[in-house]
Amino acid sequence: VSHELKTPIFNMQGYVLTLLDGGLEDPTINKEYLLRTEKSINRMIAIVEDLEAISQLESGELKLNTSKFDIISLARDVIEFLEIKSQRKNIDITIAGSHEKPLFVRADKERIRQVFINLIENSIKYNFRQSDANTQISFFDMDENILVELAENGVGIGQQDLGRIFERFYRT
Repeated sequence: VSHELKTPIFNMQGYVLTLLDGGLEDPTINKEYLLRTEKSINRMIAIVEDLEAISQLESGELKLNTSKFDIISLARDVIEFLEIKSQRKNIDITIAGSHEKPLFVRADKERIRQVFINLIENSIKYNFRQSDANTQISFFDMDENILVELAENGVGIGQQDLGRIFERFYRT
């Protein structure tokens, strides 16, 4: 957690020091560095919100806001939201199969969105293939449940790390 928080803090520190050292008067630098600082601030806010959600979940205080929604439509929204990031790394993100009809679920839409974003961002961030990189989302109707599978063709997780993937804050 400290590493996750230190990165945006050190970024902001560098931007602010550059601005204070004369970059503030340079219009080619000042706006760009302020925008970068804003991104780092937003990253810190997201980290703090994630930590707060984890704390609420562990203490039993997390209240889910369940509603009925089309999970395929939500997946499409998240793919569109992450399109620029995936295009930068030439990663194709698709939904398997043809889903002309909605697939309704009852869940907390914002929490499911958060899970989709985290998983898809990780599939982009850790896919180091130079070509043919892809992430595919599949949906399977399991009677009263929907199984969602996210698969990507990156390097994968090393065998030695598989047993630890559900450890909080574990990173390979």
